[in-house]
Amino acid sequence: MYKTHLNPAAWRRKLLLPALLTLATSPAFAAIDLTQPNGKISASGENASHESIAKLIDNSEHSKWLTFSPSAWVNYQFNVPVLAKGYSLTSANDEPNRDPQDWVLQGSHNGQLWFELDRQTNQQFSARKQKKTYQFSNTQSYQYLRLNILANHGASLLQIAELELFGNDGSSSSKLPVSDSVSLGQGQWKHYGPFNVNGDLIATTSGTGDADLYLNRGSAATTSNHICASTSPSATETCQANGQDLYVSVYGYSATNYNINIKDSIGSGDGDWKKPVVEFIDVNPETQGSQLVRRILGDPASHMANRCVDVAQILYRDATESNRFQKLRFELRAKDHWGNEFVAYKMGADGSGEMTIVVSTTHLENIYRQGGNSDSTISNEIDGILFHEVTHGYNNTPLTHDKYGDGQANWAYTEGLADAVRILAGYHKTRSPDVNNPKKWLSGYTTTGFFLHYVQSRIDNQFVFKFNKAARDLGNYTWSFDAAFRQTIGRGVDEVWTEYENFIKSGGKLEY
Repeated sequence: MYKTHLNPAAWRRKLLLPALLTLATSPAFAAIDLTQPNGKISASGENASHESIAKLIDNSEHSKWLTFSPSAWVNYQFNVPVLAKGYSLTSANDEPNRDPQDWVLQGSHNGQLWFELDRQTNQQFSARKQKKTYQFSNTQSYQYLRLNILANHGASLLQIAELELFGNDGSSSSKLPVSDSVSLGQGQWKHYGPFNVNGDLIATTSGTGDADLYLNRGSAATTSNHICASTSPSATETCQANGQDLYVSVYGYSATNYNINIKDSIGSGDGDWKKPVVEFIDVNPETQGSQLVRRILGDPASHMANRCVDVAQILYRDATESNRFQKLRFELRAKDHWGNEFVAYKMGADGSGEMTIVVSTTHLENIYRQGGNSDSTISNEIDGILFHEVTHGYNNTPLTHDKYGDGQANWAYTEGLADAVRILAGYHKTRSPDVNNPKKWLSGYTTTGFFLHYVQSRIDNQFVFKFNKAARDLGNYTWSFDAAFRQTIGRGVDEVWTEYENFIKSGGKLEY
């Protein structure tokens, strides 16, 4: 409730408006091409130097990139994270059947884990050298953008004249963090910004008198136009929001001397994310499975530590959350601790900050043969196990009354979220969605995981992060799947499951 001059002591209350409900206030699309000739661009293929990938960003519709495949990917790396809001594709000079038809634009923080930003199907270019522009809603900055072209119009070759990526590179934003000490009279304002952040913009004030704190997107806030307001009867306030072009404003409800701190919840990069200590134990180094792991992963302990950080960055935007998981013991052995054949298992309590993962060398040998002696079979299996199990070391746990077991909400959340993280990372390609299980989203593991992945890929590309966050936000036994869905995407879980079920049964395909 807002303050009122009639009875300030009775009516003044803190008001926090979640930033995720403010998409309607996003600034208008601005067509600023972020690509640069000779930028850091790569592709799955190209036609030597005269139709190379560099031609795709040379600002000329008269040249083109060509590759000898009907599908391909293009990856552009920026020097700093950018907020992408749109893109354009220009058709090449000839052969319309080489034009792209279906594609996905994706963003990534590290060039390994990709998040869907936009998807197009059945696209047609009606003329040669025709430019088509696409816009989408996005509040997350990424350092890598990838155009994943799934199909063209039937030719064995694929070609595009020009690619432009539109958005904000953060060059006009104010620098963070900010610390300031200011005196305001009653009715006076002090504004800061604009700010562009990778995670959440967090603003806090303290001091004497009565200072009110506001956040807004696109322009400085007023008492009636803002996306977050903290208005307690003191100078101690806090507000946060995510996205770009954010302004922080302090209003003197009465005379005040305040101190303000403004920061990005994500710091300067991967160095702020703490890697756990990984103890790699090779019990049977004489086995082929052990030798495969060492050869393919190179430095297994370092590889696994990096995958742990990848999991943390899916679940959180604040690097300090990576401190939750501190030690991983990973064992390779031919028989389990009791001398039996096995595949893999985990030891250690979830949330304890430590765990042991044990994997069978015999199992790795078997899947290597079944996979045609492909090295990726081994790396994908190890990474898939890590992404699922390590999620248990990082994720929030909802407070519920139900027992932990098959069909129960807490269990389905825990195992479903872990599989959703594995699917999102691209390490569950041998499994497929199941919409026929009568337990629906309470089925756990891949059934729940693919459902959550549907929401992530088709409704909200930050959903897994928000779903994990809701497990902490909905306290005092108020958490449920339905409550979490309504908080994160504003829709009930039963409604979304029905939509998902119809999508799969009508032939819809998820990318994973």
